[in-house]
Amino acid sequence: MKKPIRNLPVPRVLGALVVAIGLVSTARAADVPASKGDTPGPYMGIGLGVSKLGPRNEGKDGAHGERPQAAKLYGGYRLTETWGAEAGLVKLGRVHNDTTAKDGSPVHHNGEAHSLYLAGTGRVALGHGFSLTGKAGVSFGRVSAKGSSDTNFTLGGNRASPLLGIGAEYKFNRNIALTFDLDGYGKVSDKVKAATATVGARYSF
Repeated sequence: MKKPIRNLPVPRVLGALVVAIGLVSTARAADVPASKGDTPGPYMGIGLGVSKLGPRNEGKDGAHGERPQAAKLYGGYRLTETWGAEAGLVKLGRVHNDTTAKDGSPVHHNGEAHSLYLAGTGRVALGHGFSLTGKAGVSFGRVSAKGSSDTNFTLGGNRASPLLGIGAEYKFNRNIALTFDLDGYGKVSDKVKAATATVGARYSF
């Protein structure tokens, strides 16, 4: 029986992504300009990695992530070589916590977290294709029930929170860059906060 796509190990997916980027960048080698700096214009990208889901204050009934994997799809516009704007949709993974009801029976809290974000972006070139990146904005988070025995689903809900992120990138050529991002989405519901570490690729038009 074939394993479902969502159970594919992240390292293999990332490895395939890196190989694909290398092949594309080699094919476009003749188009590489002398300077690799970003020019104003639109871009889009993807990222895959892991997320951390949990309570703001550790406690008996805190929400703890269970092997969550993250995926994001985003797009933006580079206003200058330094500043830009970006929007993205992020799948933050499954959140799980077991508690005990008043009658002593176990209650399984299971859900899935997502975020839609809007942010301003910044970039500082380090030379030789490398840059440091950052973003600041707002995350519109949501945690919804998925296979939960808790009829009220106390982990669920919607929450808008500040978004902060830092990262790095390497530009293969004027169009393609490999990216690494650490992003904090704050609270995505009243009882769950989220952060991710992702590796991905960005294509500038």
